Amino acid sequence: MNLTNGSPAASPPTTGSRATHVLVVDDKQEVRDFLLGVLRMGGYDVTVAGNVAEAMAAASRRPPEVLLTDLRLEGADGGEDLIGAIRRSHPTSVAIVLTGYGTVERTVELMRAGAFDVLTKPCRSTEILATVEKAVEHHRALWNNEDLRRRLQVQDKLAMIGKLAAGVAHELNNPLDATLRCVRLTQERVAGDPEAVEYLDLAHAGLLRMADIVQGLLTFSRNAAVEQTPLDLATVVRESVQAVELALGEAAPVFHEDVESDIAGTPVPRGLHQVVTNLLRNAADAARRAQPIRVRALRHGDDLVVEVHDDGPGIPASVLDRVFEPFFTTKEPGRGTGLGLPISARLLERFGGSLRLECPESGGTVATVRLPLVRRADEGGQ
Repeated sequence: MNLTNGSPAASPPTTGSRATHVLVVDDKQEVRDFLLGVLRMGGYDVTVAGNVAEAMAAASRRPPEVLLTDLRLEGADGGEDLIGAIRRSHPTSVAIVLTGYGTVERTVELMRAGAFDVLTKPCRSTEILATVEKAVEHHRALWNNEDLRRRLQVQDKLAMIGKLAAGVAHELNNPLDATLRCVRLTQERVAGDPEAVEYLDLAHAGLLRMADIVQGLLTFSRNAAVEQTPLDLATVVRESVQAVELALGEAAPVFHEDVESDIAGTPVPRGLHQVVTNLLRNAADAARRAQPIRVRALRHGDDLVVEVHDDGPGIPASVLDRVFEPFFTTKEPGRGTGLGLPISARLLERFGGSLRLECPESGGTVATVRLPLVRRADEGGQ
């Protein structure tokens, strides 16, 4: 083997709450085993693949922060093709190439093709770890730039939607209200005709869905009022669960509520009810029903934290960064507007809070709401 051992470098940076993911691709088992051992000694989370197809499948399951690939895969320069494919799917992934033919000209070609660095065999483990650490730093810079770009794009969309809502909400609300009243009156008059009742129920449901969309658009409007009267945290959690149970009826999953007693009476913005209800509804749509949906509220430092954890399939890593884009949804057509999460995030921003989604390795999705703690007057707060 042309790779040699050496002392491992210092512990690498981490991404979020878990170790940096490195995808190793080489068609030789002994090379894969060596790189796996070196990188794990350095504290990295490593996935190995023996060919391009395996590598692409692994990247679709969890995009790598760093790709470490041999140049010659499947009898050709497959490593170069792999770099292009990974970078197109995951623009912030950083590629390092291992090659036994390290000419200056070839190195320049590979870097033009998207490689961050090229390691020429034989190379020591210390050199590998040092190069990977530099690649992680580069990934972070790319990720921060990409995250900023996405945020700006979302803000542009929100501004556009706000203008749209301000201009058309009044025009839509009035005819919607009138049509809903007419449908309700007609439902009462044809109560003895099951077929007519069925059609009117469908019409009524469709109109309510339209009204929800209009209300969602209004929420994005900068002029939209937000109810400021506070509720206590325990009431918000309890009533949100009840609202979803009532809406879903017999189809509702089992919910497990856990609100820490010392914060149960803490005042929170009334809009948190809408946020938690939306997260619970999303969890109910995704849940496999093998376990209860867990709703937990706790204090973390100076923040209140509400977590909703379902046992569903999770959100694909390839779209996790897009779930807060207006009108983007992973649900089947007709089941989601793509406004629930953006509205929730927007409301929380107004309250000085935040919303984050994660898909832990144990399965499911965890939605985490954070709000700055507002103390009660009897605790000496404001």
